[in-house]
Amino acid sequence: MAIFSSASVSGQSADYPFKSGEFALYGVYYNWHFIWIQSGDVEFTADTISSKQQSNWHLKAVGKTFKAYDLLYSVRDTFETFSNYKTFQPDYSRRVINHAKDHSVHQYGFDYKTGKISVKIKQGKAPLFQTSLPVQDNTFDLLATAYNFRKFDFNKLFIGEKVPYRMLTDRQIDDLYFRYLGKENVKTRNGKTFRCHKVSVYLLQGDFFPQGEYMKVWFTDDKNHLPVQVETEILVGKVKAVLLDTKSLKYPHTSQIK
Repeated sequence: MAIFSSASVSGQSADYPFKSGEFALYGVYYNWHFIWIQSGDVEFTADTISSKQQSNWHLKAVGKTFKAYDLLYSVRDTFETFSNYKTFQPDYSRRVINHAKDHSVHQYGFDYKTGKISVKIKQGKAPLFQTSLPVQDNTFDLLATAYNFRKFDFNKLFIGEKVPYRMLTDRQIDDLYFRYLGKENVKTRNGKTFRCHKVSVYLLQGDFFPQGEYMKVWFTDDKNHLPVQVETEILVGKVKAVLLDTKSLKYPHTSQIK
């Protein structure tokens, strides 16, 4: 982490539909007895920084529950990724997870010269887990994958088409896919309506998610391809993230109907 400076870098990537300074705020809702209750929020930021006289992406997502819900189940999560500005390949990734009394830190270093990914995972009081994985083409961590989805030209996909992607999960690299489901209008909680492309994302079995295409994502039908809504089943119900606010989008929000 120390090798990265906080200096801003001018210029924007022509290959991705976001720019340095982009900010997106989402409200997080939990489905309780058929009622959607906002229990927290998550902020996504994309910035550029300088490292060793070259530009890098710094992606960050911070999620938390509201204080009123902390007694029931507190969440304080931070995801960070540093990626090459031109290729978008990750150089370093870090996740700090705090769910109630469960705490874990996941760190991944990508060394493309040696072809290895160093993995360090510390979960609660368990011993530090360390290993290395071989670098495979087009491997992205969780946060970079979320941003990388936005590069796809959804208008060129047919309904039902599967789009493969490769993602670094906790301790392994998996070949996964999302399925294109067509266009759909989405009305957000602040009354705005957007034309969107809808996809379902295949998830692996985890601590919170069942295995299958249980995550649905709606991307704006404009050049930004910004997620407007994400809804997924979890082992104890459903969770939804809905777009509340944005700043510094790369392109006009032309998908907004009203």
